[in-house]
Amino acid sequence: QRVLELAAYTRNRLGSLNRVRILDRGEQCSGIITIEVSGHDAGEIMLRLREEAINTGATRREFAVIDMDEKGVNTALRVSPHYYNTTAEIDILRSALEEFTEP
Repeated sequence: QRVLELAAYTRNRLGSLNRVRILDRGEQCSGIITIEVSGHDAGEIMLRLREEAINTGATRREFAVIDMDEKGVNTALRVSPHYYNTTAEIDILRSALEEFTEP
């Protein structure tokens, strides 16, 4: 339950950023949040976040061709909050992503 609550909080916080699109589908989403940051490669974002000790993952079109083509993306950033994470940590992630979302 805690993971699902944090995931919902994360979707809400990240979805409010300019140029961020939440890619998750379905009536009940999992604890993994997948986003596109328009104009940026998710792998580059992941490496930049790692410099700030923020652990995320990146996926590429080659790993999920049908899904990525349906969503119209080439890369996606994956965020996976776990029960030990805090909302403050999610807010730090959001602040770090602002580097990629501001005009």
